[in-house]
Amino acid sequence: MKENIFRVFKLIKPKDIKVIIIGQDPYHGPNQDNGIAFSVSNSVKMPPSLKNIFKELKYDLNIDNFKNNDLSNWVRQGVFLINYCLTVEKGNPNSHKDLGWDKVILKILNKINEINRDIIYCLWGNYAKKLYNSLVYKDKAKIIYSAHPSTFSFKKGFEKSKPFSKINSMLKNSNKKIINWEN
Repeated sequence: MKENIFRVFKLIKPKDIKVIIIGQDPYHGPNQDNGIAFSVSNSVKMPPSLKNIFKELKYDLNIDNFKNNDLSNWVRQGVFLINYCLTVEKGNPNSHKDLGWDKVILKILNKINEINRDIIYCLWGNYAKKLYNSLVYKDKAKIIYSAHPSTFSFKKGFEKSKPFSKINSMLKNSNKKIINWEN
């Protein structure tokens, strides 16, 4: 839905962002888009990528989030969940990758970095890595990279990557409040 495209920006201010997790593009099924990368409303069946994220969360921190599809609480705690592309054609994944969203997201992330340089970047997949590598400001000490949590990539580098404990460890080392990953 059009009104959800920029929803993540309504939930957090740039100065409050601690972590940016970059995905690829929104889910392409009916009623799945909710304006937060990897998130869907609780009235929608859990997509495979989100299921894989929760599998990893269970493995990493022994947290069972399988009953809550909405990641708004993560955003409110400082986790900015954004995709490389903010729209997609229904039933056609990655269909809007060449519409220029990457340039828009790059400008947004560069602006966020001007306001707040103390951000951990969690890059899930090659699109995220490519976008990050185009940023003006980068801090190699604050990057966590893995494969995308999709069904195609889960076993190829996302499984057992422990992003949640790594994020919290980095936050703790910076004397910041850790993320409560339970929804």
